[in-house]
Amino acid sequence: MSILNNEEFFKIANKLKAAYPRQAISDKSTYDLWFECLQDLDAKWANAAVIDLIKTSKYCPSIADVREQYATYDKRTEQERYIEEKHLQR
Repeated sequence: MSILNNEEFFKIANKLKAAYPRQAISDKSTYDLWFECLQDLDAKWANAAVIDLIKTSKYCPSIADVREQYATYDKRTEQERYIEEKHLQR
């Protein structure tokens, strides 16, 4: 797991700005808040969550939207691991 660092978050913020030029992270205080609220996420999956939201949303996602989408990946992975473990125990 690679925790989201400032460099990785900068890339995500730029994707949001490109997809939603009038709505996305537009100033330093907004950037800092988003980073503070998302920095505990894995960089790979946070990026995937933002890309999926960009593909499906007309409006810029909120921090909560990103975390909600991210959580679907975590749950899926956890379930797959659980199923694999149960399968291997048989």
